[in-house]
Amino acid sequence: MIRPFSDLDMRSLKTMSGELVSAVGGTGAASLLMPVVNDKGEVHPISEPRVSGYCTTSDMTRFMPIHHVVRLEIAAGQGIVSKWMTDRLVRDGTGTVGDVCDNDLRRISREVSDLIVVTDDALADGNICSAERGAMREAIRDLERELSTLKAKVAQP
Repeated sequence: MIRPFSDLDMRSLKTMSGELVSAVGGTGAASLLMPVVNDKGEVHPISEPRVSGYCTTSDMTRFMPIHHVVRLEIAAGQGIVSKWMTDRLVRDGTGTVGDVCDNDLRRISREVSDLIVVTDDALADGNICSAERGAMREAIRDLERELSTLKAKVAQP
């Protein structure tokens, strides 16, 4: 059975929503990617304050609907929230992890290599910009995901 979300999970989901909004260029860009239909049948962008509410832990009553998550992940070219959800299932033992194999180490090596490349590129001009920090965070998340998968596999009896 899948474990219910804890308070920490809920806060993490808000954080990942914020990462996703940042990945598409912030609340303004995200609002344009999330159209809503008003009572008159008119389509318009969702408001920026609403997008912000999806990402802030000060409002734990509002979460981003899954169809908006999908739109933003497509625009970002990466599954930030969906990866977090999948990783959560593996971490809490409810997902399928399988046996340890050579491919686990190859995937970890690839992710370490990707992090090195992204970090070297970011440091090349001596100034790390916001986009480069985002790329570094993504590379770190990818590495953490692979390490978590391996950790879950070796934790099995």
